Amino acid sequence: MPREARMRNTRTMHSLRRFGTVCFNIVSRRASAACALIALSLLPASTQENTIRTRVNLVVAPTTVTDREGKFIDGLQASDFIVLDNGRPRTIQMDTSDIALTPISLVIAVQGNGMSRAALAKIRKVGSMVEPLITGERGEAAIVRFSDQVEVMQDFTRNPDLIAKAFSGLKSRGSGARSIDAVAQAIEMLTARADNRRRVVLIIAESRDRGSRAKLTGVLQSAQRANVTLYPITFSVHATPWTAKPEDAVPAEGGFNILGVVAELARLGTTNTAEEMARFTGGRRVSFLTLKGLESEIGHLGEELHSQYLLSFTAAGEDGVFHVLDVKVKAQPDAIIRTRPGYWN
Repeated sequence: MPREARMRNTRTMHSLRRFGTVCFNIVSRRASAACALIALSLLPASTQENTIRTRVNLVVAPTTVTDREGKFIDGLQASDFIVLDNGRPRTIQMDTSDIALTPISLVIAVQGNGMSRAALAKIRKVGSMVEPLITGERGEAAIVRFSDQVEVMQDFTRNPDLIAKAFSGLKSRGSGARSIDAVAQAIEMLTARADNRRRVVLIIAESRDRGSRAKLTGVLQSAQRANVTLYPITFSVHATPWTAKPEDAVPAEGGFNILGVVAELARLGTTNTAEEMARFTGGRRVSFLTLKGLESEIGHLGEELHSQYLLSFTAAGEDGVFHVLDVKVKAQPDAIIRTRPGYWN
């Protein structure tokens, strides 16, 4: 472009900036927005940029590799893995699971109905373990309580004191156990976080849902699309009270509903929600009976999250199609591998 033309464009740009500034100072925000649009339309064609944005669906597959004794196998590289997508090999990238480089966004969903009162006595005491064992200093956690309703007790925070306070303030209320609705809310919260964070939901509840409006299949699809891994830690509302101590009384809002126990006995044959949540997102379901057992499982969860291999690749295929994933380690055919079973594109 000739020098004189460049100078005219520069003077035009300066004039337009002053014009926009005057508009902003003398008229309302709505009018200033109109001025900005006018100014943009007046820009020389050579100064405008046409930006095309496309949505790239990145599939992240946190993968746990252990030997037959359950010990984590460390030191593997991306070239050591074979990832098959609907039977076809994929080129992958591998990121470290080091929490210093890949921070965790964690939602902890806790069942807080009348029948979980004995379990809550134990759950209330483990809030201080979340930051040092699971999220780390750069990670964040939010706490959700569910019963007949789902409520956020603590939004995302890095402050370990706020996390512990939210745990200690958990109370029992109602008779529902809307774990599917709680997970749906947790996924919605996680999708609003940065894409470069690991998205994990820890569910501390019974193994079966009671009263959710959301459907399990739809929630599992949402979890897979958002790269969210679900880890249920379950308890029994019948066995846990026998391990409670007198000093473990948990404040309750509303009386204990004996009809709920009857309904529970009639419901034992229904879908094991917790097992399905773990199986279809690559997580792991465990259970606890005592406080020591709960503390141990939280420790194991933290160890697993920090020992995983984060395999990723760009999704392929048509929208609405489920892709089956198969992950293998080339030189270790006897290794036990756990990852997500597939993804929805």
